[in-house]
Amino acid sequence: MRILLIQPEYLTKGIGFRLAAMPEPLHLEMVAATVPEHDVRILDMRLDGNLDAALRKFWPEMVAVTALTVEVHAAQDVIRTVKGFSKEIFTVVGGHHASLLPEDFFIPQVDAITTGEGELVFPSLVQAVADRRGLDDVPNLVWQDRDGNFVRNRQLDNLVNMDSLAIPRRDLTEQYRSEYFFLFDKPDTSVATGRGCPYRCNFCSVWEFYRGRTNQMSPPRVIQELKTITTRHVTFVDDNFLMNYRRENAIADMIRSEGFNMRFSMECRTDSIVRHPELVKKWTDTGLYAVLLGLEGASDDTLKSVNKSNSTRVNDEAIRILKDNGLIIWGAFLVDPDWTADEFRRLREYVTAKEITHTQFTILTPLPGTELYRQKFGDLLTYDYSCFDTMHSVLPTRLPREEFYRQFAGLYHQTDLGPYYDLVRSGKLTIANCKQGKAMLDSMSRWEQFLEKDPVLGKCRDKSQALPGALISRDKTAYRPRRHR
Repeated sequence: MRILLIQPEYLTKGIGFRLAAMPEPLHLEMVAATVPEHDVRILDMRLDGNLDAALRKFWPEMVAVTALTVEVHAAQDVIRTVKGFSKEIFTVVGGHHASLLPEDFFIPQVDAITTGEGELVFPSLVQAVADRRGLDDVPNLVWQDRDGNFVRNRQLDNLVNMDSLAIPRRDLTEQYRSEYFFLFDKPDTSVATGRGCPYRCNFCSVWEFYRGRTNQMSPPRVIQELKTITTRHVTFVDDNFLMNYRRENAIADMIRSEGFNMRFSMECRTDSIVRHPELVKKWTDTGLYAVLLGLEGASDDTLKSVNKSNSTRVNDEAIRILKDNGLIIWGAFLVDPDWTADEFRRLREYVTAKEITHTQFTILTPLPGTELYRQKFGDLLTYDYSCFDTMHSVLPTRLPREEFYRQFAGLYHQTDLGPYYDLVRSGKLTIANCKQGKAMLDSMSRWEQFLEKDPVLGKCRDKSQALPGALISRDKTAYRPRRHR
């Protein structure tokens, strides 16, 4: 069967995470690997937006689209276009948002919605569609019957065996590889060696998706995958790569034993770093050069408000350890819509004092499926998911909204160039990297561009256009599919 997997495009031009990184659609590459007997292709619409041409060239029998919250409307548009092209194409939606709120895809053009980890459902779904038989025995599936009703099948609670996973089909994105990057490394390859997080940050949907459980690959399986990678730079996209000291210690030893000539970046919690500074040193010697830290805030009050289960003392110590090892710190911070000018000032002073050269500031956003969403639902100014990109406040702001965005954009305005010169002298950055970084910061520091999708000052869908998921958050008995018996 011919299967087209699609990564949709949602981008607000000129702002956001895309300026600092654009990872490959690893989730699609991993799902593609589960059906090797079928003809599978991947369309990354972030780089190739000509969906009609892809459909005419390939004539797929099945189209599957992934979607994070901010991509929901884009994914719906893709599905509508596909069905407009041919009603015979079987359409599927999956991903985090579809798993947490499948009701948002209860539209006539969607044939099925997968929930949970794709490896548990996609092969069975593909086989059922290929055999032209019913879908009632496919687990982790919500599907549309002949009467237009959405039926929820049984839900499997078991975890994917990470060591039995096939190597992701990166050959299917080879035409895009040169455009995937992390910070200043291009091309880049993403590697996921673990899933889930044991912590309970109220703004995060990851632990809700995985139901608070974690799952990791063994070191030999990690090495097996690294051997297939052709780029020199690798980003570990685990939510906390250094969570298991023994495992990560063994992985570093095996990388060095194999003689890999690679540069690595990873995301870590600061408490994992502080518990094992010697592991940071080992990874630095192994090729680690940059670490993304979810620092979140400059005060313990901020960390407590988002249930971070951490402290600024631990954050400060982790920053010291990383700097002592000469590593680039990519510090991620949350900005609360309820902030005054003083909170903005304190965060700017903290970033300057700690000499954090690479920063990511995002607005605290109640993403559907999170505890924060449930807490703040009544305060939401919009249900338009395209505004939930963490670059716009979907909640009321304490400051006048224009002043709020001036303060927010001002966080990206950096004047102390000393730390950048230190990185150049140490060989961690080039002058070209610094110029590129400055262009990113300059782009993010223009406050007027944030107004376009602001729920009050810009243009958003009216609340009357809310998708069913928003209504379910208000009334949990509405829009529930009937269960298959």
